[in-house]
Amino acid sequence: MLSFPLLRWLWTSAAVLVVGHVVTLVLDVQFGVRRDISVPRQFDLNAEGNLAAWYVSFLLLCCALMTLAVAAHAREQGAPLAHRWVALAGLIGVMAIDETAQLHDMLTGPLRRGLEIDFGLFYFAWLLPAVAFLAFCAWYFAPVALSLPAAVYRRLIAAVAVYFGGAIFVEMLSGYAVESGRKSTPYLTVLTIEETCEIVGLLLVVGALFTLLRTVQPRTVVQLSGSGTVGLAPAPSLTPEQPAQQLP
Repeated sequence: MLSFPLLRWLWTSAAVLVVGHVVTLVLDVQFGVRRDISVPRQFDLNAEGNLAAWYVSFLLLCCALMTLAVAAHAREQGAPLAHRWVALAGLIGVMAIDETAQLHDMLTGPLRRGLEIDFGLFYFAWLLPAVAFLAFCAWYFAPVALSLPAAVYRRLIAAVAVYFGGAIFVEMLSGYAVESGRKSTPYLTVLTIEETCEIVGLLLVVGALFTLLRTVQPRTVVQLSGSGTVGLAPAPSLTPEQPAQQLP
């Protein structure tokens, strides 16, 4: 069996990126080393088209692929919620694209000008449609969440709360902090908390989805040992003592 300490690697990479981001901000503010050029730009968690953006996109892509694997299992079972699993995989895939392309930011300028929004809760105006869409998704995917094993359900809810707590609610706070300047300590602190919450939330989602895959598809072994080893290999045939988890 080919194994690789994937989760450990992902968490270590995240720590390196966050530390690099903080160092980049300190160098920029205190010593005038611009964070939009050369190596510092790669660690700027708020920048586009850099290593940090690729990393978050990769995490989202991992989540999309694992959700798609669960969707395939649900369709094989003829589960009534299979189409919602497919929709969820597609949505996460679009989020992975958006993380790199920053498509949501295209809404900010037109909405801000059209609604004459000043600094405040919805200064980053893309949040207006985002909050409405998030409410719809919470309603639409609630049956999917409630169909999960209790342990996985709790882990995923906590992970999603951390992710959207950063992506939505901390982003709202940054609409106030940005009034003091984009190089001010309040804004950069809120920005760092926001991006860190998103990364930590996604890492928690990845771990929870691996656990779900191990539960619903025991024929494909996904090993998450205490050392963080992750591997894929055909598992032995199911026995009566080792039933697969059926998804509603």
